[in-house]
Amino acid sequence: MQNKVHKKPPNQMREIMTQMVSSRCLSIAAELGIADIVGNEAKSIAQISKELQLNENALYRLIRVLAIQGIFELDDNKMVSNNDVSYFLQEETDGSQRNFARMMGSPWMWKIFNNLEHSISTGDSASEKAMGYENLFEYFKKDSPKDGKVFSQAMSSFSYSFDKPLVNAYDFSNCKSVVDLGGAEGQLLKVIKQNYPHIKPILFDLPHAIAQAKANDRDEVLEYVEGDFFKSIPANIDCYVIKYVLHNWNDEDCIKILKKCREAISSNGHLLIMDILIKEDQPQIFEKSLDIVMLLLLGAKERTKQEFEELLEKAGFKINNVYPTQSPLSIIEAVAV
Repeated sequence: MQNKVHKKPPNQMREIMTQMVSSRCLSIAAELGIADIVGNEAKSIAQISKELQLNENALYRLIRVLAIQGIFELDDNKMVSNNDVSYFLQEETDGSQRNFARMMGSPWMWKIFNNLEHSISTGDSASEKAMGYENLFEYFKKDSPKDGKVFSQAMSSFSYSFDKPLVNAYDFSNCKSVVDLGGAEGQLLKVIKQNYPHIKPILFDLPHAIAQAKANDRDEVLEYVEGDFFKSIPANIDCYVIKYVLHNWNDEDCIKILKKCREAISSNGHLLIMDILIKEDQPQIFEKSLDIVMLLLLGAKERTKQEFEELLEKAGFKINNVYPTQSPLSIIEAVAV
């Protein structure tokens, strides 16, 4: 019998096995607001730990883990500076990712991730098994509004950072009206309006979302329509936009939403699906990791172009074009058939 040769695990595997350390350290740094404390001038570990009432040596070791991966600058004198990456951990930065980092390392998220085996075995969300609620949003509402607020802030800041690249990637000049279906506070529409002043921007969402959008609308450039896209949507608009929404739903529900779009759209109207496109021939570490998050939280998914084609075909659409953008999202332009 030939003896087996035992080899040490390759570096790549070791790095993957310890990614949980980096993710949690990043989340804690975001939660503590370290990037905001550092600001525009270098701060010593001693200064930061004193301000936050933390153990100085432990804080140094946490920041050291992040610095070797390009998050923060840390010199030999234990002085911490922000860099082009940690800049986006600051709360007021345009496109800030602070709340997304807080969410991804939060205890409730880790609790759900501890039930990944359930999702892999069943193809279903792990939220009910982990949190005791079939719907994750019920947990936020009944048990932890604080977590729900961080989740909402994370989704908003994450989504808003894509608005300018999305608008830059598509020519809206021939549109007189654009409706954003499930558009939250209407930030995408405001960017469209800035670039195309002639367009009538219409925000369509559930009543509570519309009420919040109106309360926060200082520009007063949007028109508001309350409704549920599972029931009906405004008819005869030049351009219908669904931005980063379909990935929240399973195929059956996506088809229901798209069929309502088909009922409303005119023969010369356009439907723009702004979403992640999974490309099997590319690594896409972020996108394919996020696909697992969608499975865990909602039993949903990120999709390939072919999967979008199949959904659209069942709803009475075909893909006219696909536009890449300088963001993780692509724009799928569909027309009625």
